[in-house]
Amino acid sequence: LPAVLFTRELFAVADPASVAVPRSLFAIELYLSLDGWRAIALHHPILYVNLVFFLNVCVLFWLLSLIQRSTWLIDPYWTIIPLLVAHFYAAHPFATANGWRSGVSLALLWAWSLRLTYNYLRREAYRFGAREDWRFAEKRRSSRHFWWYSFFYAYLSQQVMLVGLTLPFYVIHRDARPFGLFDVLFAVAGLAGIVIAHIADTTLYTFMEENRQRIARGEPKVQILERGIWRYSRHPNYFGEQLFWWAIGAIGAALGQPLVLAGTAFNSVVLAVVTVMTERRIAAAPGRREDWARYRAQTSALIPWFRQR
Repeated sequence: LPAVLFTRELFAVADPASVAVPRSLFAIELYLSLDGWRAIALHHPILYVNLVFFLNVCVLFWLLSLIQRSTWLIDPYWTIIPLLVAHFYAAHPFATANGWRSGVSLALLWAWSLRLTYNYLRREAYRFGAREDWRFAEKRRSSRHFWWYSFFYAYLSQQVMLVGLTLPFYVIHRDARPFGLFDVLFAVAGLAGIVIAHIADTTLYTFMEENRQRIARGEPKVQILERGIWRYSRHPNYFGEQLFWWAIGAIGAALGQPLVLAGTAFNSVVLAVVTVMTERRIAAAPGRREDWARYRAQTSALIPWFRQR
């Protein structure tokens, strides 16, 4: 069953010791109520995805975070869960997709996932669980109540974003209309988003490595990255990410379901909030205030554009 595969594979790549409890609960969930899960998966696939996500990510990942005192596990799964959801929709018994549209959209999602997974592993020096996202780490340090509201802040919010972002794949795999010009244009835009995000993240990674080497030599580090695409956008990696998901959403909207863009829009709002948090953090760093103020005044916030003089 695609539904069973989706649930089982949700934990297949995590550390075995970390997911012993989820696997046990999955067995109870599967064998005690298989017919019920089958019915929901067959007739209400979006509800099924939400239930599986809520139980196996929101609840179980949250419980693991209480034990580990870290929310790190959601980060690598962010790059995997959209693939699981999209393939669940593609393999659904009632799926009636156009082969080209299905293949192109899934290929783009695989490219997105591989790029983001590689960037995550590279950034973390190929270690799992060494650190958690700085936003969650700061909340943990600043509030003794983080243990309970992290369920909403770090996990339930991810469900709204990830399930919302993957809604276009439900529409894509429920519509067999011919593959057309709009599909091509949006696919090219999605591929451009992946390429832009990869270039931006690679440039940032190289910049960070160069600064580490400067510090090791006893030299002052460069405070602001202003080369390559970062010369024309303060957050080109975010721009590439948004371009990809809006392109995927547009494919679904072009099939007559504009409501699938609600998840994309919500993700954009969240990213806007994250951008503000990131910029405040950069501005507060010692020795960066003046350089950052100049860079901020000259450089587009998101969409790469000519610099202001």
